Amino acid sequence: MNQNLRRITPAVYAAAILVGFLINTTAGIVVIVVGGILSSMVYTMTRGGGEGATPRRAPRQRNRR
Repeated sequence: MNQNLRRITPAVYAAAILVGFLINTTAGIVVIVVGGILSSMVYTMTRGGGEGATPRRAPRQRNRR
Protein backbone atom coordinates (compact mmCIF):
# COMPACT_ATOMS: atom_id res chain seq x y z
CA MET A 1 0.00 0.00 0.00
CA ASN A 2 2.79 2.46 0.88
CA GLN A 3 4.60 1.85 -2.40
CA ASN A 4 1.39 2.34 -4.38
CA LEU A 5 0.70 5.58 -2.54
CA ARG A 6 4.23 6.81 -3.23
CA ARG A 7 3.87 5.94 -6.93
CA ILE A 8 0.52 7.61 -7.47
CA THR A 9 1.22 10.82 -5.51
CA PRO A 10 3.19 12.61 -8.29
CA ALA A 11 0.51 11.84 -10.89
CA VAL A 12 -2.28 13.13 -8.69
CA TYR A 13 -0.22 16.21 -7.81
CA ALA A 14 0.46 16.96 -11.49
CA ALA A 15 -3.23 16.56 -12.36
CA ALA A 16 -4.21 18.86 -9.49
CA ILE A 17 -1.75 21.51 -10.70
CA LEU A 18 -3.17 21.29 -14.23
CA VAL A 19 -6.75 21.63 -13.02
CA GLY A 20 -5.75 24.49 -10.72
CA PHE A 21 -4.20 26.45 -13.57
CA LEU A 22 -7.18 25.73 -15.81
CA ILE A 23 -9.43 27.31 -13.18
CA ASN A 24 -7.30 30.35 -12.42
CA THR A 25 -3.65 31.34 -12.06
CA THR A 26 -4.09 32.08 -8.36
CA ALA A 27 -5.74 28.72 -7.81
CA GLY A 28 -2.84 27.02 -9.60
CA ILE A 29 -0.29 28.69 -7.36
CA VAL A 30 -2.27 27.74 -4.26
CA VAL A 31 -2.44 24.13 -5.48
CA ILE A 32 1.34 24.12 -6.03
CA VAL A 33 2.08 25.36 -2.51
CA VAL A 34 -0.50 23.30 -0.60
CA GLY A 35 0.04 20.22 -2.77
CA GLY A 36 3.79 20.41 -2.26
CA ILE A 37 3.31 20.43 1.49
CA LEU A 38 0.84 17.54 1.39
CA SER A 39 2.90 15.42 -0.98
CA SER A 40 5.99 15.89 1.18
CA MET A 41 3.95 14.71 4.16
CA VAL A 42 2.88 11.61 2.21
CA TYR A 43 6.48 10.82 1.31
CA THR A 44 7.57 11.31 4.92
CA MET A 45 4.81 9.11 6.36
CA THR A 46 5.29 6.30 3.82
CA ARG A 47 9.07 6.08 3.90
CA GLY A 48 8.85 2.47 5.10
CA GLY A 49 11.48 0.52 7.00
CA GLY A 50 11.66 -0.31 10.63
CA GLU A 51 12.70 1.61 13.68
CA GLY A 52 15.79 3.68 12.96
CA ALA A 53 15.77 2.90 9.26
CA THR A 54 16.28 5.66 6.76
CA PRO A 55 16.28 5.44 2.98
CA ARG A 56 20.10 5.25 3.01
CA ARG A 57 20.57 3.01 6.04
CA ALA A 58 19.12 -0.44 6.60
CA PRO A 59 17.67 -1.40 9.99
CA ARG A 60 20.15 -2.85 12.49
CA GLN A 61 20.54 -6.60 12.64
CA ARG A 62 20.39 -7.41 16.34
CA ASN A 63 20.60 -11.22 16.14
CA ARG A 64 23.92 -11.95 14.43
CA ARG A 65 24.90 -15.22 16.11
